[in-house]
Amino acid sequence: MNRRRKFLLASVLALQNSSFIYPSCQKCFSRIILVSKRSNCPKCGSTGEAENAIYRYKLSLKVAESNKLFGITVFGSCLDAFFGLTATDLHRILKTSMEKIQVPVTSQTSAQTTRELKHL
Repeated sequence: MNRRRKFLLASVLALQNSSFIYPSCQKCFSRIILVSKRSNCPKCGSTGEAENAIYRYKLSLKVAESNKLFGITVFGSCLDAFFGLTATDLHRILKTSMEKIQVPVTSQTSAQTTRELKHL
């Protein structure tokens, strides 16, 4: 991997991967494996509790500069300013939102929703 930083002024054509946050190892920043209530880093062997996992950004883009196409990937906290919050905070918000959306529909909740709609 090239560790030198380069400045590239380009137009974003596409998001290469819709998964742009990942659970990461607190020691080496590699992707960790979350199993049940535990986390494991396959790279350095670090373990921990899944609920304490930190998340990092990984934004893979297809970009164009002049007449050249590039695939670039931007990692880490440099994207905090772009998104306006850390990847861990964004994950927490997304998780909370998904829990609110995934309400099981039962005959009781359907009847309650019908009653609420009638009152509108």
